[in-house]
Amino acid sequence: MATANPRREDLYARLEEVLGNPHADALMTYLPHDPGAEVATKSDITALGARIDNLADEMRRGFDQVHARLEQVDTRLDQVDARFGQVDDRFTEMQRQFERMDRRFEQMEDRFHLIRDDLRDQMKTFALTTVGAMTGLTAIYAGLLAAII
Repeated sequence: MATANPRREDLYARLEEVLGNPHADALMTYLPHDPGAEVATKSDITALGARIDNLADEMRRGFDQVHARLEQVDTRLDQVDARFGQVDDRFTEMQRQFERMDRRFEQMEDRFHLIRDDLRDQMKTFALTTVGAMTGLTAIYAGLLAAII
């Protein structure tokens, strides 16, 4: 196994002498290739776990706040829905009132037609009566004039 790191080459050579080639290769695969690379320790992993736990707690608090806000929005939307229901009920009642008014106007229109027909009949009767009375009076006057002359 050839590398650009002399210390790594020395270690490999010694491992090969002691363990043999396959075992030295296997062991070397577990070591970092970059000499500047740091290997994480248990305390590093514990600290990282604590940071992740803190972030998870912050996220939970944030989600709780979002959830609480959504609950407020849901409550407000329920109130708005209730108000719209009241408005719908009012419109329904107004529609019923308009329908009642329409029926009353139709009844009044029917009454006006009856009154008009009655007045027309009365005017015909009055006109015929007046013509008959005038004809009768004219005959009387004609008879009186003929008697006087």
